[in-house]
Amino acid sequence: MTTTHPAKPLISILIIDDHMMVRDGLKIMLLSLQERIRFRITEAASGEEGFYKINHFHFDLVIVDYQMPGCSGAETVYRILRYQPEMKILALSNYDEVAYVQAMMDAGAKGFVLKNIEPAEMLNAIRTVMSGGIYYCSEVAVKLIDASQAKEPDYAQDLSELTPREIEVLQLIAMELTNEEIGRKLFVAKRTIDTHRQNLIAKLQVKNTAGLVKVAMKMKLVEMK
Repeated sequence: MTTTHPAKPLISILIIDDHMMVRDGLKIMLLSLQERIRFRITEAASGEEGFYKINHFHFDLVIVDYQMPGCSGAETVYRILRYQPEMKILALSNYDEVAYVQAMMDAGAKGFVLKNIEPAEMLNAIRTVMSGGIYYCSEVAVKLIDASQAKEPDYAQDLSELTPREIEVLQLIAMELTNEEIGRKLFVAKRTIDTHRQNLIAKLQVKNTAGLVKVAMKMKLVEMK
């Protein structure tokens, strides 16, 4: 009597990364796991190339690099899900900064792993995301836990360190006005608003305008949208 074994599952994967060495490394890693799961692997060197292939071929999972020229990883994830909202996406990066992780997850990725991931953990990540779960590699998970336990900034203290004019500018920034529009509204030169914006970034210890908007909302200078 002949015993038949169930066929190993086949997962069609698209790897979007601008570095050929990374794509080759991932392919070798995935092929080393073929005894447990079969993979059909396709590559794209940019977000734009990835969109083309997604529109012409079927994929079960997309692995997207965080940092790419042109269309960034987060934008790539967002655009993929805009047209294929059920697509499973796993983010890939050299960096474990919380802001990078948050950007990819906010865009819609269901997992975030580092490029130095071991094959066994990559297999676990793929299985978790494919089954509808969310996966963070161990280093990223630790960073997220540390960030969640960090003391909330003292926004009242921050507010006391701002001048009345800086508070006014911060409110208008949070209302999505440009520097030129703020200058016209406050009857000052655009260059003056540029200076206020940079001073606010330094005083509030944020990286960009998006950070200023978040702080303004937490300070309750504007209503949460």
